[in-house]
Amino acid sequence: MEVLSVRDYRNNLAASFDKAAEGKRVLIRRKNTLYALVSIGTDDRSLLPAQQQHIDEMAQSIRNSWDQVKEMEAGKIPAKSAIDFINEL
Repeated sequence: MEVLSVRDYRNNLAASFDKAAEGKRVLIRRKNTLYALVSIGTDDRSLLPAQQQHIDEMAQSIRNSWDQVKEMEAGKIPAKSAIDFINEL
């Protein structure tokens, strides 16, 4: 286990992340409080369900806008400006 000051952590970011990726414990001391640098991997979305929901909603909104563009090109609905589409997002 390694305890770094904030300054040492900033000066050795890459090495600190490498150690965390190897499963080693990296602690950063800031104003007498310890914080842990922990690798959670690349596939763990369970920690951020609200963010994932927001991403899903944005993706659906973009799909809906694309469907509207297709309908405009087909003459099924009146044309909109790009700014109107962005404002809908």
